[in-house]
Amino acid sequence: MVYLSGMNSPSPETTPTAYRLYDIAFRAIRSARIDRALDFVGGARGIIFALHRVRPLQNQAFRPNLGLEITPAFLDAAIEHTKSRNLIFVSMDEALARLSARDGQNFAVLTLDDGYRDTVEHALPILQKHGVPATVFVTSGFADRSAAVWWLTLEEAIRRAPSVLFPDLDRITGFATDTPRRKQSAFEQIRALVTQHSPEAMRSAVFDIAMQAGISPNDICEDACLNWNEISALAKHPLITIGAHTVSHPVLARCNPTEAMIEMARSRAAIEEQINSPVRHLAYPNGDTGSAGPREFSMAKALGFASAVTTRPGLIYTAHDQWMTALPRVSLNGFFQRIEQLDTMLTGAPFLLRNFGARLNVW
Repeated sequence: MVYLSGMNSPSPETTPTAYRLYDIAFRAIRSARIDRALDFVGGARGIIFALHRVRPLQNQAFRPNLGLEITPAFLDAAIEHTKSRNLIFVSMDEALARLSARDGQNFAVLTLDDGYRDTVEHALPILQKHGVPATVFVTSGFADRSAAVWWLTLEEAIRRAPSVLFPDLDRITGFATDTPRRKQSAFEQIRALVTQHSPEAMRSAVFDIAMQAGISPNDICEDACLNWNEISALAKHPLITIGAHTVSHPVLARCNPTEAMIEMARSRAAIEEQINSPVRHLAYPNGDTGSAGPREFSMAKALGFASAVTTRPGLIYTAHDQWMTALPRVSLNGFFQRIEQLDTMLTGAPFLLRNFGARLNVW
C-alpha cells in the first residue's frame, strides 16, 4: 500500500477492523470497475468531507488517533483530484443554497472538526493555494480550556505509562501499556469504555488517567487547540466559516434532552460572542448512528441551525434538503490517504452498498 508523502502503511494490528473492511470493499469495487460504471451514483448533488487534523506525518510506533489526521500533501492532492472530477468546492451556505435551488454544478464542501491549531498552520495555506472555502466546527470548551480533548489526553497518558488503571463505575480495570501493541490495545479498550459513559463520568475517568501519568489535560488542549483570539482571527478569513461543535464534545445520545440542548445552544452562543458573527452550522461530536440520531436532528432544527452534519458516510442528494440537520459526510482520514481510495469514495458506490441502496440514512 503506497501512500502519498512517503506515509508508511498502518500495521494490521493498529488499523481498526472497520477501516480494513472498507479497504477490502474499495478494492473489490475497483477490481469490478463498479466505480467507473456508477460515477457519483444515483443523481447525487455533492459531497461533504469530514477532516480533523492536517499535519505532517508523526513517525511514532504508537499512533492511536491516526484516523483523525491527514498530511498536508494528501489534502493538497485530494483537492486537486476532487476538482478534476468536475466538482466545485463551495461553502456550507452555498451548498445549502444549491440543494434548495436544485440546480448548478455538483459540489464539494470541506469541514474540519474540533478547532485544532494545525488547521491554521497546515490546512489554511493549502485552502488559500486552491481558493477552497471550509467550515471549521469549534468545540467551545476546547477554545476556553474548560473541556479536555479526552482522546489526545488518553493517548499521551498511555504513551508515557507502562500501565494504566481505568476507574469504571463498578470496578477498576488494569491495562499493560509497556509495548506499542499493548498501548494500542489498551487505548481501543479504554476508548470503548469511555464512550459508553455519561459525559460527567467520561471527564472524571480521563482526568483520573491523566493524573496517573502525571500530565495535564489543560496542557494537552493548549498545545493542540486554537484559543479564542486565534479563532476570532480565523473567523475573519474570507475562506472560513465557523460552526459549532458543542461545549465539551460529549456523545449527545448519552446526554439527557436538556443536557444535549445546552451543549448545542451554549456552544453556539459562546462562539457568536467571540467572533461577533452568527453561527449557522453544527457538527455532532462523533456523529455516528450511536452518537446522534433523530432526537438530535430534531433538536438542532428546533435550535435554528441551518444545517448539522453527522459522520454517517454518504453523498448529498436532493432529498437531503428535507434533512438539513442530518447531513452525511465522507471522512478524509489517516487510513485512507490514497487517491484511488478517494476516487472510489467520490463515486458514492461504497456508501450505497453500505446502506443497502438507500440514498438517505437518517434514522
